[in-house]
Amino acid sequence: MKNLKTIIFTACALFSLGAVASTEHTTVQGDHGKLDVVIQRPDNDAANGNGSQAKAKTKAGKKTPLLVLCHGFGGNKEGKLFDCLVDSLNKKGIAVIRFDFNGHGKSEGKFEDMTVLNEIEDAKCILRYASSLPWVNKIAMGGHSQGGVVTAMTSGQLVAQADKDIKKIQAVVLLAPAAVLRDDALRGNTFGKMYDPKNPPAKIEMWDGKALGGNYIRTATTLPIYETAKNYHGAECILHGDADRVVPYTYGQRFHYLNKKSEWHLMTDADHGFGGQEEQAAHIASDFLAKVLK
Repeated sequence: MKNLKTIIFTACALFSLGAVASTEHTTVQGDHGKLDVVIQRPDNDAANGNGSQAKAKTKAGKKTPLLVLCHGFGGNKEGKLFDCLVDSLNKKGIAVIRFDFNGHGKSEGKFEDMTVLNEIEDAKCILRYASSLPWVNKIAMGGHSQGGVVTAMTSGQLVAQADKDIKKIQAVVLLAPAAVLRDDALRGNTFGKMYDPKNPPAKIEMWDGKALGGNYIRTATTLPIYETAKNYHGAECILHGDADRVVPYTYGQRFHYLNKKSEWHLMTDADHGFGGQEEQAAHIASDFLAKVLK
């Protein structure tokens, strides 16, 4: 597999299926450096071998649908919400790729150089890589918060401008999609950090020593989020909490209004990260993906 740095297979029981799951660690070249990637796969055949034996089994074995999962602003590919979603999907026979965007987690790049636009390019790099995997038959995209915006815009862009190296996106999952980020930038207030939106500084100090670059603000103020997302008319599942104080649920609901094939789930008392309701959110999303992809 191209760009493969290290492969670590971790066998674990999937209680509902009695299957074997495998975890692969790799890197993929992104828009601003190498992206740290983890593939978690319900790999009944290839997980039990390696080298030529694994390749033979993969070729002969059943192909698997896969979800490309995008994290939010300032986050990374780890966390309970994503762990629950991966576990639920693996139990249903669906693989997951999760990765850190440029300037986040273990990926290369500087946080201050990150923009939604270059995260979209990162996502496309991951989609091309996923599309090249011989055991993948169908691809879906999912994302939380800013990762939801990246997912919605990427899926819309790929409809308008198809990429021959990327398989068709069969399904989309948006978890508290943060389309509010454009309005926040126009107001000059990103996570409580104030600035002049018409003349943003070169850097905006955030937290943990991170600084947000002025280019993030300049691109965010004109970001065509819904205008791009509306091009995607395929299967879509949108989850949002009515107690979300970071991104009001109406921002997620608007994605639902744009797509007649979408499902809308407003979760009672759920916050932006679905704290305490991660398993419930994961089950809703995984049931939807299993219905569409399997």
